[in-house]
Amino acid sequence: MKLYPECGPCMLKRALLFCRNEDEETKYRVVREVCRMFSENFSPDMTTTRMADMRKRVVEKITKDPDPMKDLKDESIREGELIYPKLTAYVEKIADARHRFAAALKIALAGNIVEFGAQDHKVNLKMLEKEIFDVVCGPLAIDDSDKIFEKVKKSKEVLYVTDNAGELIFDRILIKEILKYAKVNLAPLSRPAQDDASVAEAKKAGMDRLCPMIPRGDSIGVWFERCEKEFLKKWDEADFIIAKGMGCYETLVDYPEKTGGKVGLLMKAKCDAVARDVKVPLGGAIVKII
Repeated sequence: MKLYPECGPCMLKRALLFCRNEDEETKYRVVREVCRMFSENFSPDMTTTRMADMRKRVVEKITKDPDPMKDLKDESIREGELIYPKLTAYVEKIADARHRFAAALKIALAGNIVEFGAQDHKVNLKMLEKEIFDVVCGPLAIDDSDKIFEKVKKSKEVLYVTDNAGELIFDRILIKEILKYAKVNLAPLSRPAQDDASVAEAKKAGMDRLCPMIPRGDSIGVWFERCEKEFLKKWDEADFIIAKGMGCYETLVDYPEKTGGKVGLLMKAKCDAVARDVKVPLGGAIVKII
């Protein structure tokens, strides 16, 4: 996805989030260096993913911290675990397979609210249960749930591309439903990037006990040029793919030849730029085949 003008302040805000525990001089330096990088590269020809990656490298070079959101990721996983039993019970009481799958799909989508630093979105972990159920019980701006259910039922192997670390607990519920029909391979990041789930968080959330993991690379979303070879092979071999979050949308929209109707995108449109690009209201919940 190409940059919108409002992507600039959003990315700068997140750069400050990355160095929130640093001293004041370090924060000033981060702002100066990120703004210098923006002045040289920020244009409508630049993608959000490439710009975010350049910003990450500037901040990491200054702070020497490759995982500045580890504390927030760990806290969000802990909070998710607290409400997991209620969500599991909510799904298990649904007898009809189609409706149960749709409920698990919405729970996984609802987990996408656990993202820190988006310009037009705030998550309150102390109110997480309410916020999750608000999404689960609310409407979808785009609803391809039935189509995804049919595709999963016909699949032998599904690739599940993760997004934020805090939503792994909610992904677990959907993956258990998918496993009734197909094998699942989980694709977290190979190493930390902002608050996205890496292999470390996936293990912390117990995902490695649920299904095999195929680390996909070191960049948010699915930036194919930066993906691991094994992941690329699994992408091509998979009968269907679940892709979570705005990072996946922002990258995959530039690779229509790699999607072709075999990707189910689950996300909340948490910033105005993405909402406008997808053509849904800000905050819209999306279950869409791309």
